[in-house]
Amino acid sequence: MPYTDVESEGIYRCEVSTEAPNFQTVKAEREMRIYVNPSSKPVILGTKSYYAPGDTVDVTCMSAPSRPAAILKWWINGEEARTKRMPSVESPDGLYTSKLRLKFEARPNHFWEGKMKLQCEAIISQAHTLRSEEIIITNNGATTATGAYDQQKDGPTIDGGKHVYSVGDLVDINCTAARSQPPAELHWYINDKEVRPDYLVPRKPVVYQNGEESPVLGLKFVVKQRHFQKQEMRLRCTATLSEVKRMTSEPLEAILAEQQKSDLHVDLNISSVSNRSTWSALVIHPLCCLFVFLVSRTFF
Repeated sequence: MPYTDVESEGIYRCEVSTEAPNFQTVKAEREMRIYVNPSSKPVILGTKSYYAPGDTVDVTCMSAPSRPAAILKWWINGEEARTKRMPSVESPDGLYTSKLRLKFEARPNHFWEGKMKLQCEAIISQAHTLRSEEIIITNNGATTATGAYDQQKDGPTIDGGKHVYSVGDLVDINCTAARSQPPAELHWYINDKEVRPDYLVPRKPVVYQNGEESPVLGLKFVVKQRHFQKQEMRLRCTATLSEVKRMTSEPLEAILAEQQKSDLHVDLNISSVSNRSTWSALVIHPLCCLFVFLVSRTFF
């Protein structure tokens, strides 16, 4: 495929059959996912330069188009804020734009040294799935066979099984992923269908000195006739690794528009009143006016 786009996403299968007299068939499949990272940082819309305690802060964070859709988070002074998620909007080219609204009443504790810092973060998770070998079990008591042809490098491994299974036998096997950080997410499948939760047995992961982990997930169930399709039961484990990309908006620092104390100055020599405060309205107490009036009567 010389060129790929979002339409190329999907599961691709290949099947090869031998000729007579064996007529054996080998199948394999892979899933292709298309990822598109945002071209820029998320932006904050609807901001003001000044806020006072009691004002309503109503801002929106918007991410650049991406695939998959970005998950947005709001932060107030470095602490995550509670918000309600909004649905992403898909464009005709298959990319998604995410928005997240933040609305709250500004309070004095929101201002640190006269400033309130708002920031938005966009998180894009890119998953990559590795497949284990496939164990094929027949219902006639035949030994198991492993499809090593389909096992991927660094894929999970299966251990703990028996060579022969029949209806009524207990399957108790483990899947172990390769070491990684963050650890992989394991899934079990029977005949290409993900197993029921009650079939799963969580195991203690293997933790290494450098912080990497190898998660282990058990599969435990009693073999039933319904588990066989065309006289075969196929078991497979997958490990999904997620690469998380984070993009943070430019910080918005809103200045506290707090009403300051009026610095009232009365100059009796020139009979003038001046207010040195630039943010608050001039308020003169009636007693002050009476005092100025009496002084004026005395001088004139």
